[in-house]
Amino acid sequence: MDLINRSKKTEKSAYYEDGEVIDKIKHKPGELPKKQFAPRNSVLTDLWEIKHIRTIYHIFLAMLFGLFINTAAYDYLNKGEVRLGFNLIIKGFSKFHFLLIIWKCMFLVNFLVYYGFKLWATIRIQVKPKTKYQLFWDRSWIVLIITYYLGFIYFFTSTIIKMEMPPAASITLLSEITRFLMKSHAFIRSNAPIVLKYKSHNSKGQERYCPKLGQFLYFCFVPTLIYQDSYPRTNRIRWSYVAYCFLEVIGVIFYLSFLFERFLVATFEDYGLKPYRWQDIILTILSNTAAGMLIMLTTWYAVLHAWMNGFAEMVRFADRMFYKDWWSSTTYDRYYRTWNVVIHDWLYTYIYKDFIEIVLLNNRIAAKYIVFFLSAAFHEYILGFTFRFCLPILFVQFFGVGVAMTYLKFKQNCIGNTVLWYTNALGMSMNTAAFAIEYYCRANRPIENVTISSYFIPQMFQCNEIYN
Repeated sequence: MDLINRSKKTEKSAYYEDGEVIDKIKHKPGELPKKQFAPRNSVLTDLWEIKHIRTIYHIFLAMLFGLFINTAAYDYLNKGEVRLGFNLIIKGFSKFHFLLIIWKCMFLVNFLVYYGFKLWATIRIQVKPKTKYQLFWDRSWIVLIITYYLGFIYFFTSTIIKMEMPPAASITLLSEITRFLMKSHAFIRSNAPIVLKYKSHNSKGQERYCPKLGQFLYFCFVPTLIYQDSYPRTNRIRWSYVAYCFLEVIGVIFYLSFLFERFLVATFEDYGLKPYRWQDIILTILSNTAAGMLIMLTTWYAVLHAWMNGFAEMVRFADRMFYKDWWSSTTYDRYYRTWNVVIHDWLYTYIYKDFIEIVLLNNRIAAKYIVFFLSAAFHEYILGFTFRFCLPILFVQFFGVGVAMTYLKFKQNCIGNTVLWYTNALGMSMNTAAFAIEYYCRANRPIENVTISSYFIPQMFQCNEIYN
């Protein structure tokens, strides 16, 4: 509640517009709005204070208990043992110690960004301005930055593959690779203009040209991808709240394990060993929309509410708007802006805004397509190297269907919101089914001669006898 009380002071300063929270305001006429941080709670944190809304939380707890009973009964009656989805958790994190080691290496390598930037900035302000030496120095470091980005991706991705990390550990590390790269780019992009404008011969009254190491270190852990020298902070850390948030994350892991065990493993684990009819697969996808919706909601809740709020509390980060009320969206255009505010802020600030103002000169349509392409590519990168095969269904959904859906409008909000919910659930069911089929097909009938092409060619159409 302390965040709410403090945020009330900022309600009159353009943080609310037509009843909707906004977090970007214009500082100069004609420019695109910039991200503004303010002390505020996550939307669900405030909603859970309402007794009737809190009931929804209790419903999900009841569903978790129901899944527990359902999975236990299914295991005992059909397989004579009770696994409760624990096998998936054990297999998924079987190399947890290696996960910690690889993450620690990523974190230490990330310091090259800070010291490299500091070296570039320190020497640049000493070089005579507007000379070929300064131009050479700047261009050399641009090449080094790009090389670092590519090298970071290649080295740690190949390490994950060589260590044969299981899917759960792989998706965690690949997401961290992406997060570290986004943090690095945000740090460089936010501070480079200050160095470019810095005049060493007239340093009196000039702002700093390089942040302190502590500021960079804090940014590495703070739950935002937008760099600032300082952020709104809370007065204290509520360790009981931190513990509760991380207990929720653990609870969701079991929740997902029950869902995967009951609706995916039980359905598709024999794929490649016995024939399946296309009709059965289609019916399975259609009947699993409820499970797909649960997977979508619980994963979102664990990452963007429980995990983010827990970390924010530990580092005393006061702006908890990691998402907005995306569930009330009636168009995909608004849904993409509100589902994950953390990622959207980075894409908007460092891709969309930069391309419009610097590269494309106000071509908003092209900038929009670039944002969708980049988002789709990195989603495909994470899933592709997690499961060790390329199944570009998510890329098509993001960059193809996703872009098209942003132009779809409904006159009635009820229809728009209903379509959004059902298509999300159906899409999630299709994704999980497709990846489960391909995964078990490759597991049950391994490829004898593995080549680069086998990574890109789906095996689901070759390893199983499909009949009508």
